[in-house]
Amino acid sequence: MRRLKSNEQNGLEWDKLPVTEVRSVFFEKLNSIQSSIQFSNNKAQVITVTSAHKGEGKTFTSMNLAAVYAMQGKRVLIIDADMHNPRLSKSFQQTNKQGFSSVLAGAVPYQEALQATGIENLSFLPVGPLPPAPTKLLNSVHFQTFVEDVRAEYDLILFDTPPILLISDSRTIGAASDGVILVIKAANTKKADIMRAIQLIESRHEKFLGAIYNDKKLSKREMSTYSYY
Repeated sequence: MRRLKSNEQNGLEWDKLPVTEVRSVFFEKLNSIQSSIQFSNNKAQVITVTSAHKGEGKTFTSMNLAAVYAMQGKRVLIIDADMHNPRLSKSFQQTNKQGFSSVLAGAVPYQEALQATGIENLSFLPVGPLPPAPTKLLNSVHFQTFVEDVRAEYDLILFDTPPILLISDSRTIGAASDGVILVIKAANTKKADIMRAIQLIESRHEKFLGAIYNDKKLSKREMSTYSYY
């Protein structure tokens, strides 16, 4: 693989994610989620992360889940696959540069678009220039080839995708994945939307790995460093 561009050059601050505080309650919760995924499906190498609607914490969850896997020595690639509202890439000023869309268009090999993160074993593929027809790119042969290529290089591949009730891209990517995780925001996501999202996940024969209940407020007794989970 090509050498990743330097973290200093891009100004990424992945190493300041909450999960990197290894003694926090947050770290323990993410470790528990990672273990649950592993026990539920040991072959889940490619995982799609989605939510019912926007603003439910799927990007934040994807980032920290990727980090906890990498901190355990796994070779991890996280991909911003939201070619409509790429919050992950926007957070690190990585829009309109080579990325996922460039790879799907056949413009560059994925290795040339990777970004370093500052966390050992964790690589990041930003979204790239936003295309006019993301669905067409996802249905191209380049997408299937890309998934096969990264399977050979990484222990875990995480796709951060658009909300499944709003955009069909999540279902297309989920169909090429080994499992799908649904992020649910406590006291926000409606039960009917949760059930509909699960139905959409299962309708394309994707494996529903489970849901992550996000933004639950912990009691003072439960809290360590972070109250967000």
